[in-house]
Amino acid sequence: MGEKAVPLLRRRRVKRSCPSCGSELGVEEKRGKGNPISIQLFPPELVEHIISFLPVRDLVALGQTCRYFHEVCDGEGVWRRICRRLSPRLQDQDTKCLYFQAFGGRRRCLSKSVAPLLAHGYRRFLPTKDHVFILDYVGTLFFLKNALVSTLGQMQWKRACRYVVLCRGAKDFASDPRCDTVYRKYLYVLATREQQEVVGTTSSRACDCVEVYLQSSGQRVFKMTFHHSMTFKQIVLVGQETQRALLLLTEEGKIYSLVVNETQLDQPRSYTVQLALRKVSHYLPHLRVACMTSNQSSTLYVTDPILCSWLQPPWPGG
Repeated sequence: MGEKAVPLLRRRRVKRSCPSCGSELGVEEKRGKGNPISIQLFPPELVEHIISFLPVRDLVALGQTCRYFHEVCDGEGVWRRICRRLSPRLQDQDTKCLYFQAFGGRRRCLSKSVAPLLAHGYRRFLPTKDHVFILDYVGTLFFLKNALVSTLGQMQWKRACRYVVLCRGAKDFASDPRCDTVYRKYLYVLATREQQEVVGTTSSRACDCVEVYLQSSGQRVFKMTFHHSMTFKQIVLVGQETQRALLLLTEEGKIYSLVVNETQLDQPRSYTVQLALRKVSHYLPHLRVACMTSNQSSTLYVTDPILCSWLQPPWPGG
């Protein structure tokens, strides 16, 4: 009997990679085929819609393949679609709904406010006479404005019916500590900004700063920048307008203070302020402060083991 020859099959190596990363394809794939279609040519909305049908585990694995998919899979739109698919009974913005309750007057109506779509949770609120400020957990500060709207031919004043992004990279913010919102003219924002190390160069480093905004319009009128070695996490205000004391809490639990005159903030001029280290306790100088709160004339420091109050009569200079 004759033997039948069987051809030997050889595997050919084919280099495969993500087209969006721009890496070269194998020679075998290039022969007889046209140019590969990159997924980057698709509209971002279409890409988000396609990958939103993946299971959560596969979506996380896809985000680890290349930089392009990492940015797409980490987008807010993708996860919003996934949440709607996993929980179809939940209405839009049910987890971030805002309502305002009027306690004055005869009619104590409950009105629904606009909810910032880009907010990652609600970390802090600050109502003023005319507006509302909201800080989320990624450092975005939202400015909710009031407006006159027409309903069935009648003009109505609606509270917080539209919003804008006041600033990003914010750590904390504070205003006049008095309960009357009429006194809240300025908003002090503790933020992190990129600062050039040397003028004329492209190198920069992150520095903490305090930006002052007009609460009526959201316009920035003043900014002070600190040395890059000074990092803070909280800001509170004490005192009146002519001697406004700013208390800044560091990550190490230390408190620094400086004094500004709010009546001169809207004037275009340079200021030099002195940053002084404050002692919370003379008997426990190394006490670490966790957080603080204030009113017009006193400050309350919360530490890890104890709770102590520091009364501050007129501020001579910190």
